Amino acid sequence: MTVDLFVFDCSRSVLEAVAGPGAAHKADAIVVDWERSGKEARQSHAAALLGFDTQIAPDSPVDLASVVAYSTIPVICRIDGWAHSGRSDLSRAIDSGVSEVIIPMVRGPHEVEQALLTADERVGVGVMIETVDAVARAGEIASLPISRAYLGLMDLALERRTPDIFSAMADGTLDQVAAAFVDVPFGFAGLTIPGRGYPVPTSTLATEMLRLGASFTFLRRSFLADAEKDLAGGLRDIRGMLLDLSGQAAVAGPLAVSR
Repeated sequence: MTVDLFVFDCSRSVLEAVAGPGAAHKADAIVVDWERSGKEARQSHAAALLGFDTQIAPDSPVDLASVVAYSTIPVICRIDGWAHSGRSDLSRAIDSGVSEVIIPMVRGPHEVEQALLTADERVGVGVMIETVDAVARAGEIASLPISRAYLGLMDLALERRTPDIFSAMADGTLDQVAAAFVDVPFGFAGLTIPGRGYPVPTSTLATEMLRLGASFTFLRRSFLADAEKDLAGGLRDIRGMLLDLSGQAAVAGPLAVSR
């Protein structure tokens, strides 16, 4: 089984290493990030509740156009929340030539239906399941013709006010959501190079991904630092780890989280 590796970064050095024509080992997609609304408030909550911050979108329409022009792998844009500027962001992303958009902070099927109508099959429309409402209505969202779904552990932990971002993996929520999206490409959490990852080692998360049939993941923010200057080698090592763990995943049980 293959778990596609998506990189959330559009700096030139990263693009050259994992998306350019000369890259030795390429990522499976580059994600340009336009999510802005509510991020600043959620960052302060994350620092207070979880002990670290969220990631505020640094990317612009100019960045997206530059990435699309350069990249040799698919380019995805995480647009802003649909209730904010999602509709206009979707139109701009389509005009820039992306292959897919991802809608963050989805609450229910209605906004996803609106996005699908706006996209009109010109691009894939993925969603992030990171609210209590979206978890409760995962089955309805999964019935729509979306391109993928990703369980966002950070924002879900903030909304549920759990003191650990991995609680959804330990209390059955992840298994519940994964089961709803069994016929849709599904992902969660993030990986980095073998031997790294805190507080949950990347090998443990990889085993969970394989157990639940995840088909993609976003690489963890620490991946760029952990892999240092050999990002292509880091991708190679993560894929090798997934291959080595594939036999163990079939007999693994749900993750037991301890910090």
